Amino acid sequence: MDWDELLNPLSPYYQDAMCEQQRLVNLQDGLITATKRLISSIYPQIYHLESAGYTELDTTIIAECVKLSCKLNEIIAKYYVEE
Repeated sequence: MDWDELLNPLSPYYQDAMCEQQRLVNLQDGLITATKRLISSIYPQIYHLESAGYTELDTTIIAECVKLSCKLNEIIAKYYVEE
């Protein structure tokens, strides 16, 4: 496999990479949404933070959810067994 094959939109390698990337983005979006929903249900004071608090909370949620989604994807890819 060379770069031309990997970057060719018609290549199966490219298609597989794009599907995996889309799954990862969907997982990240879902984790971020669920985390924000959970935090707001547990900590109602979230609606009364200073501006810097909103920024730090949002940055932390996004960073940690991205790390978690990458780790989950890595584990699943490593231990997946085809039937």
